[in-house]
Formats: sequence, C-alpha cells, structure tokens
Amino acid sequence: MPDKFIPSYNGPAGVGNIIPQNLYVYCDVYLLMLFIILIFFFLGSDFNNSMEEIALVVGGSKPNKFMIRKLGSILIMYTILYLISFFNIYFLYKGMIRANETLPPINEILLYSITTNIFVISLSIFILLISRDIAVSTCLITAYYLIEEGLWRCKITKTNGILGHIYSYYDYEKGGILKVKLIYMLISIILLFLSYKISQRKINFRIRH
Repeated sequence: MPDKFIPSYNGPAGVGNIIPQNLYVYCDVYLLMLFIILIFFFLGSDFNNSMEEIALVVGGSKPNKFMIRKLGSILIMYTILYLISFFNIYFLYKGMIRANETLPPINEILLYSITTNIFVISLSIFILLISRDIAVSTCLITAYYLIEEGLWRCKITKTNGILGHIYSYYDYEKGGILKVKLIYMLISIILLFLSYKISQRKINFRIRH
C-alpha cells in the first residue's frame, strides 16, 4: 500500500539520495492550495461588506486587526494539518528506503518546504488585497503556482522556481538552492509589508469617507 502512495524512485538512476517528491507535492501543493482557497474565501468575503460594521460587531477593533485575527486562526489550523501530514509522510519515506539510500536531512527538507509555504501565502495575500476579488485571485495563483510550478514542474522558471528543489534538485550548483530560497524569503517579507500597508490605506480611505 505505501508504495502506491509514494513511488520508490525519486532521483536519477544510481543516485542514493532520495528526493521526497511526494512529501513536497502533498504538503506544499495540494494542502497549501486548499489553505489558499480558504484564505481567499474567508478574507475575500469581507470586501463585499462594510469593514467598519464588521469591526464593531467583534468589539470595536480596527478592521485590519480583525482580518489579521481571521488569518491567524486559519494559519493555526493549517499549521497543525501541515505538521501532521509532513511527519507522517516523512516517516513513511524513512520506512520505505533501502539500506543504500538516504533522505536529505530533515532540516533541509523543512527549510525548502516552509520557505515555499511562506512565499506562496505572502503572494496570495498580496494578490487578494490588490485585486479585492476572489475569482481573480484564485485564477492568478492557480495559473502561476498550481499549473506552472506544480503540474508543469517549473517548465518556465526551472531552477529559479519556488518548486525547483523538487523537479530540478540535481541541476543546482553547491549552495544554489539555498540562494534561491533566501531570495524568495526576502520577496515574502516585502510582500507581507506591502500587504499590510495596502490594507491600512484602503481601510483609512473608507473611514475618512
């Protein structure tokens, strides 16, 4: 049964280092996309309502703080599901590999996976706040992440893709993956900062009028 869930091959022939492709795919593509859709519907639905009225209902908090609390609640739920899925699949891999095969260190796997999650979540929130439309946001993030990065296996972005560590692992030079991940982390911080500023600006504009 486990070999149907996780293929026994993940790297070029003769290479003993097994790349846990299915761990990344299940945790960083399918589960993450489900979470992104939840973000779009839970936060995006507020754009059709009066944010000031919603804030009064929950105790007079500022609207952006209310949205942050909603996002935090979804994030906590996702973190629990992510950790359960990650370690279940990881130990499934550990139990299946042969004596002459090894997995990358767990801290390396976690680094690549968490970086991917942070970037995609940051990008999704930014797109949602810019477009303020659930359908548009869903189409954009699906076209980029699910189709190009996931289903097409970084056909366009290749080693520069956020999922390059899955499909182009052996094409990087030494330290190449880490450099790419650091760049994505920097972009994530910028996107989160811009998202916060955009949410404040739109809210302040509504309050003044």
